[in-house]
Amino acid sequence: MPAVGAWLVGTWTGTGLATAALKIAASLALNLAVAKLTRPDQKGPKPRDIQTELRQSNAPRIRHLGRVRTSGSVMFWDWAQYSGNRVLFKLIAVGQGGFSEVEQWYLNDVKVETNVGGPWVQTEPWQGRVALRSRQGLLSQPDGGDYQILRDAFPGQWTLNHKLTDVGTYFGTFEAVKGENIAEVYSGGEPMVSAVIRGDRCLNPSGPGFWTDNPAYQLRDVLTNPVYGALADDDIDNASFEQAATDCAEAIPLAAGGTIARYFAGGSYTLSEPLKDVAQRILDSFAGRPYITTEGKIGVRSGKWRAPNYTITEDKIVAIDIGPGSGEFDRVTTLVPKYVAPEIDYQETTASPWDDAAAISLYGESVAQDMDLPWVQHHGQARRLAKIQMAKLNPAWRATITLRFWGLLLLEEENVFVDLPSLGLNNAPAWIDSFSFDMNNAEGVCTVELIAANPASFDWDAVSEEGQAPSQPQPIDHNATLLPGPVINSLQVITGDGDPYITVRTDAAPSARYLWARYFREPDGPKFDMFFGKDASSNDVWRTAGLQDQGQYTVELTWTNVRPGTDLFDNTDFTIASATTVSSGIEVFENTTPPDPPVVISESGTAGGAFEVTFEPDLGVNYRKTELWRGAVGSSFANATFIKQSFATSQQVTMNDTVPGAGADYWIISVNPSGVKSSEVFVGSYS
Repeated sequence: MPAVGAWLVGTWTGTGLATAALKIAASLALNLAVAKLTRPDQKGPKPRDIQTELRQSNAPRIRHLGRVRTSGSVMFWDWAQYSGNRVLFKLIAVGQGGFSEVEQWYLNDVKVETNVGGPWVQTEPWQGRVALRSRQGLLSQPDGGDYQILRDAFPGQWTLNHKLTDVGTYFGTFEAVKGENIAEVYSGGEPMVSAVIRGDRCLNPSGPGFWTDNPAYQLRDVLTNPVYGALADDDIDNASFEQAATDCAEAIPLAAGGTIARYFAGGSYTLSEPLKDVAQRILDSFAGRPYITTEGKIGVRSGKWRAPNYTITEDKIVAIDIGPGSGEFDRVTTLVPKYVAPEIDYQETTASPWDDAAAISLYGESVAQDMDLPWVQHHGQARRLAKIQMAKLNPAWRATITLRFWGLLLLEEENVFVDLPSLGLNNAPAWIDSFSFDMNNAEGVCTVELIAANPASFDWDAVSEEGQAPSQPQPIDHNATLLPGPVINSLQVITGDGDPYITVRTDAAPSARYLWARYFREPDGPKFDMFFGKDASSNDVWRTAGLQDQGQYTVELTWTNVRPGTDLFDNTDFTIASATTVSSGIEVFENTTPPDPPVVISESGTAGGAFEVTFEPDLGVNYRKTELWRGAVGSSFANATFIKQSFATSQQVTMNDTVPGAGADYWIISVNPSGVKSSEVFVGSYS
């Protein structure tokens, strides 16, 4: 233990290059450890963004790991006469560091095949007219710009000096067609090129680099790559990364039979992003947890249950603060994982929500929260990660414990047993959510933040828990008749649970259709999507975010062909499958209880003279003000005009007015803080 303390003190107080490296490593590990508390706003490039050709001089440099579908930045675009044909030449820079292989070509988001061993597209309408080539930008093809055909077509413009070293590229040629065939072959111009690729090779400390979709190896490369990383290989604990990689590669059963790796991943990042943001996205793909070893190195563990090595007992504790794991106002009952689905051409989509049945039963209304998993590419994996995360969001208890020097043993531990029978904790497992120390604190040098651990959250039954991945969208008949709009079974304004909000329940969705629910504040506020969740009876329910008090809102509901939340989804006739059901004029009041009507004590007035009324207001919690209204003699309150208001809270309040020469009738009425009114009280008629 003294060696541990000495390293910690030395790291933060020493000087020199070695100490600086330790500070970088420790700082990075701590940044990663708290990244969940300060979630990065920068979520990295979205799939749709990287699958679109960029035509800008300052396009970001992007690196790809694992398996991704991507396009890139257009580096060269021009026509030339070549081999007796007029040909368009297009060169696209795809990935910094290169890529290992092209697995599937796309033109305008359509999968295309090329002839065996050759570049010519065999898919109509581009068959024999379009050729697609690539260079890896690594290994035997280090220069992505080294295309002899391009130099032949543009001598002097494209030379051997145009290397694009360490950059993977696509190269497309598009032969011109007769005018009558342009609309069929090149409608909208030459097609956009993208492909599913195996990304850059990952660093291997003990040998040649290799391509992998194992997220532990990808994380190691991001941290320590000699070109793109920030750390040296000596700054990380390679043994822990190797163990995490082994855990990730373990076979997990599939609902349809067979197995799949426990965790695999693929994604892209810009070289200008903060390193901790990139690392956090990869960590999220395998529920990874970084830590600092006693040697001052960064280690990592995968999302797999391991029994604790140590136990906290009363004799080791200086102070303890323990309470419930989560309360009514910070609960999360439903997680909606967002991941990238190969089944729909590597677009972002949402997996089936993961519900905490116990929390829904306890709190009632479902409170949904998105869970961004941009490096995850399997529906079942996204759901498994949501199950693990849900258990950590809704623990049975939380505790802050100050420990004696014994606590230094927990420095590189991920969990610990807590054995405090007096508190009902009998060898209860807990996650070490954070670890801090103060060598000068006489009351205890170590403080750990603990949350109750649930080992069962790592269990997995594929048949009942994997859920259904999205299927490849079918071609849409644009002449098809729209379905009837969704039928609203229940629409409620919920108050008393934070800001007021609206919930909607509908009939079950037709086959292969999804509900798109959105809302806006009238008359013309911006539209927002509603959140999906489950109620206490596991019925589907859609709800708004918190709404403004005294607002009036409209809800719109439509059946669609594509699940809302994917990049394929937008408000066009390509995705709309039904008429839209509209419910307008929904009044939202945070306090719906009206105050009691005011009680008139005395009143007087004459036509053309002074009017005065003295009354007792309702001084309860539902009262805010009293309004005075005036109408023509013999008229009803519905035709009265507001005159003035009083916020006075005296036992008796007096209000005055000048009566018109033709006379008038007067009323007073109580109003609550949300604008809800009592019944009107007739004061008198003065003529």
